Amino acid sequence: QVIAKWQTIPEYTDLLNESAAKRMTRAQIMSELSERTGLSKKELTSTFEALRDLIKRELSSQGPGEFVIPDMLKLRVRELPAKEERQEIDPFTKQMRTLPAKPAELRVKATPLKKLKDLVSQDSASGV
Repeated sequence: QVIAKWQTIPEYTDLLNESAAKRMTRAQIMSELSERTGLSKKELTSTFEALRDLIKRELSSQGPGEFVIPDMLKLRVRELPAKEERQEIDPFTKQMRTLPAKPAELRVKATPLKKLKDLVSQDSASGV
């Protein structure tokens, strides 16, 4: 492994170590929530399944297409229209090429709510 000069400077090595933090696994999240709430892992699993079913119902074609997880996220379904087959100039070869047609699709968009944004901005401002 090759180490660059800037990697030996203490300010930069701290940055490298901080960026190496791993995200929590599903099991770690469940055990942490279990400890904090006093619920068993089975109860937490059933709670998340119920939440998933509720989101599915609300985002389906029969629902309003929008679901809010209080103080955290707003989920919305966005419909993308179908695209027809079309001709375009390839920017690299300057030749005409045919782009294939794409069917219409549904995409889920997650928007963070104010409390979640404030929570993240407080952590970054305090240097955590």
